[in-house]
Amino acid sequence: MFKRTLTAIVAIPIAFFLIRAGGLFFTLAVAILAFVGWYEFRQMMLTKGYKVYYLTSCLAVLSLIIAAALDSKNLEIPIMTFSILGIMLEALYYHRRGNWAPEVALSSCAVLYIGLLFSHFIRLRNITGPGVSAGSLGMMDLGEAFFWTVLFGTWASDTFAYIFGCAFGKHALLPAVSPKKSIEGAVAGAIGCVVVVTIAGTLWLGIPTIKVVTLGLIIALFAPLGDLVESLMKRSFAVKDSGNFFPGHGGVLDRCDSLLFVVPLAYYYIKYFLV
Repeated sequence: MFKRTLTAIVAIPIAFFLIRAGGLFFTLAVAILAFVGWYEFRQMMLTKGYKVYYLTSCLAVLSLIIAAALDSKNLEIPIMTFSILGIMLEALYYHRRGNWAPEVALSSCAVLYIGLLFSHFIRLRNITGPGVSAGSLGMMDLGEAFFWTVLFGTWASDTFAYIFGCAFGKHALLPAVSPKKSIEGAVAGAIGCVVVVTIAGTLWLGIPTIKVVTLGLIIALFAPLGDLVESLMKRSFAVKDSGNFFPGHGGVLDRCDSLLFVVPLAYYYIKYFLV
């Protein structure tokens, strides 16, 4: 508990500063998270004897982060195309009988799951538009305001699900994947998420209620799904945590599992329907 508390005391102010600062600081932070997440993914694969081809897949992950920072969607398809070809060629060079197909698939998955999804953190933070007033914090970029809204909604989903699940959970949600998660907790998490996002969106961002409720529903649905997917991944490779980057809290993938699903979907909804 002490380790968890100490990590939170250190990490929360740093995260607050990086999100507020945006720009290069935020991009570097996301690049570090993506690299560590890629390394955790690779280490999990190694527990089953599979190799994630580090040269091409790691380079592709970081290239997708750079493309997002440059706000260039024209680079995403070429990066992913050349990464798949490069992974296959790297696999040919390191070929081990019987492992070619799963290793190519897992290396490609690392590019998409980690590189592509993490790159949307930057795209969401960099959304442009009229700034909003943040009270004592002064004016806030529109992208930052949306990022905080999505972040608060995801945290609300996790927090309400945990509290109500512990207190009232009786019916398992998906026991084969995550035995401790309950239907009661999932419902409470969804309600809490929608309420928090609706309050933030209507009072802070001035978004029409129906549109902000839809954003809340997107977050409420996909936050637990991201968590469950990562739980299934860890269970498949018989590991408790993806890593220990955050002492007492686990690895980057443990902490960002919900956000990896939520942020890209929220970004596209916001980009095409709200701004």
